Parts: sequence; structure tokens; C-alpha cells
Amino acid sequence: MDWYKFEKEARLLAQKIDYTPDIVIGIARGGIIPAALLSKFLGVKDTCVIKMQREGEGRQISAYVLSDVSNKKVLLVEDMIETGRSLIAGKKYLEERGAEVKTACLYTMPISEIRPDYLLKEVSNVVNFPWNN
Repeated sequence: MDWYKFEKEARLLAQKIDYTPDIVIGIARGGIIPAALLSKFLGVKDTCVIKMQREGEGRQISAYVLSDVSNKKVLLVEDMIETGRSLIAGKKYLEERGAEVKTACLYTMPISEIRPDYLLKEVSNVVNFPWNN
């Protein structure tokens, strides 16, 4: 995938989002760029990042750069989810801090353990995004 196609896909995803978040949060690393673009397309000024670390089969928040999320509407973003464990862990983390959380990603895979609130499509193979080249 090149940058042009990525931006086009991100715009299509943004058009599906019928939610007005206070904050858009990207899961590092893959969700950072999609979160920034969705924030721009949705007109949301506050954009933050959380980072996950694998712990066996689970995920744990290892770092975060975000404001107080209590009583805030949050859009949590990934580029694509394979298992979805990072999205599950991130959503739980934010909800435990009082946020109302909706999730978004461009692509999911059939093995995903969560279906995001907003997604573009399901794919069979991992997508190679421009920031991975």
C-alpha cells in the first residue's frame, strides 16, 4: 500500500464514523498515523497515544501520553487488527479510567477476537502499510 491509497482508505473509514469523540487515541505503533488522520478528518483537536507490550498471550499498557479521559468520549484507533488483543486491552484501560470508548481500524482479520465499532473491511492477509516499509 502506498501513502495515496492509505489516505483514501482513511477518508473512507472517517466517513463511516458517526461518533463525535473528544479525543482520538492511537495505539502505537500502527495506530498513530491513522489516529492523526482520523482526528483531522473528524475535526478533533485532541490526539494522544498509548503503547502496548505483549505479556504472554495478553497485552499490557507500557506507556501513554494522554490527558484525563474521565467522562470523555474516546475513539481508540489501530491500523489493522489480527487478534485484536491490543485493542481489547486499550479499551479496557480507558474505560477503567472513566472514558466512553468506541474503536476503529482500517482492517480486521477473520481471527480477530473483537470487532471494532468502525472498520473499513476484513482482509485475509496482513496489510503492509507505508510506515512499515
